Amino acid sequence: MMDRYYFLLLGTAIPYKHLNKIVRKFNNYYERASPERQQQFVEIVPEYHIRRFYDPLPYSMQMTGVMVEPAYLNRFLEIISRLNFTFILCHYRHGHLETTLDGIEYRVTSYRSLEDVVYLTFEYEEEIDGRFADKLLTLPLEKQVASAPGIKTREEYQHLLDTWVREVLAYPAKNA
Repeated sequence: MMDRYYFLLLGTAIPYKHLNKIVRKFNNYYERASPERQQQFVEIVPEYHIRRFYDPLPYSMQMTGVMVEPAYLNRFLEIISRLNFTFILCHYRHGHLETTLDGIEYRVTSYRSLEDVVYLTFEYEEEIDGRFADKLLTLPLEKQVASAPGIKTREEYQHLLDTWVREVLAYPAKNA
């Protein structure tokens, strides 16, 4: 079975044209490989966060998954790191958490990086209070995602989520 990872892309200034060009090049190597060799490749599935959820990317700019030979994974990450945006390589497993504060339910997806840091990203859903999402997008990038190293228990996940939502809600509103 092929190894899989999530490629968590954070920010609004992601250079999609350059990123897609790099992805196409790596995927081209996969397409030209023999079926036996293809089984050894690693699949990296993109997950986009912290962009205007109501202004989706044009289809032509959305990155598809990338197939990388394990021997070239570090090279791929090195090339991507030169593009000057925030990305995190995460285990393929992920989870979902929710909390309710003042009668409003907040849902997040949790990812665990290869460095054992947990990241929580807000799930944009139409039925929740859009003011939270709008406020979240005005915060500095490091406040738009919750993260903490070494989290293992359900209680630790829940504490991180509750703390993060309260911090976002308490952050001074811009142009309020």
